[in-house]
Amino acid sequence: MKVLLITDQHFGVRNDNLHYVERYRKFYTEVVLPKIDEEGITEVLNLGDTFDRRKGVNFASLEAAKEMWFRPLQDRGVKMTMLLGNHDIYFKNTLRVNSPELLLGEFDNIEIIYCPGERLIGGKKMMLVPWICDENRETTWEAIQDTDADYCMGHLELNGFDPIPGYTMTHGDDPTPLQKFKMVCTGHYHVKSTKSNITYLGNPCQLYWNDYGQKRGFHILNTRGKGSLKFYENPFETFHKIYYTDETSLSPVDIKNLDGMYVKVIVEEKNDQLKFDSLVRRLQAADLADLKIIEDMAYDLDDVDDDVEIADTLTILEQCVSDFENKEGIFKILKSLYMEASDVCAT
Repeated sequence: MKVLLITDQHFGVRNDNLHYVERYRKFYTEVVLPKIDEEGITEVLNLGDTFDRRKGVNFASLEAAKEMWFRPLQDRGVKMTMLLGNHDIYFKNTLRVNSPELLLGEFDNIEIIYCPGERLIGGKKMMLVPWICDENRETTWEAIQDTDADYCMGHLELNGFDPIPGYTMTHGDDPTPLQKFKMVCTGHYHVKSTKSNITYLGNPCQLYWNDYGQKRGFHILNTRGKGSLKFYENPFETFHKIYYTDETSLSPVDIKNLDGMYVKVIVEEKNDQLKFDSLVRRLQAADLADLKIIEDMAYDLDDVDDDVEIADTLTILEQCVSDFENKEGIFKILKSLYMEASDVCAT
């Protein structure tokens, strides 16, 4: 049996940006749904963070998500099992009020997982773990301890993995109790990675500039035999960098291929101002989501002196509270606020 795994879709991302809506539509219509048809997929397992905003919904974004994803699955008779992620819940300490339950009730092919428990998916018993919060923390780890399932699927915040490039989580949950499973797949961190039996699947689309150059997509789990996980890459990148010199030349096709993308022009050499201005005008006339020109390389964090040590924001915050009596509690609050702000404001 083959099961499509997808997570952290974040419908409505970037303040319901229409460029993202169209890129999402292109991805689901041209890549995901055809693969479901090709492979004869009848089950989809969604590992959480279906919607981006915890506090509200844009009706246009909701309708677009239904049109491009939820209705086509229902029309195909595909069953979806959906875990709740931290972005799906209104309150941080309970899963009781959540957007999937309120927004997707019309779809009888969707089962929403509120509590940790076992389900038969792809012909195999799986332990399903929605977002762990104060209300369900004790019962969740008890359920993980008691299950004899080979597979665990969750929306987990685990130590030792990178939630964003360059930062390794140290204030999450201990992954040791999960070593009992043959395979653990989880959402929450958007960086795709695997350590031992645990795989962070990563989200399907690039959302922010720190996703530049990173592979995004979805997976198909084949539960036959020992079980295998295959990654299918999203071919539609969101971000593009042009390292400009006087030799840089872009054809009309090259520029057309940038439609809907966020583009940075990083100037390395510019002796011919007229040629440079001509290129910029062509890019400005294209259907780009955003265009940034970087002429001072000191401001491009992708090109820095190897001898210069750059501390990421979370490291700086941790250092700032290192002398406080309740430093771990304070840092946890600051980290939570920073991660939430990054989701809303990152560019």
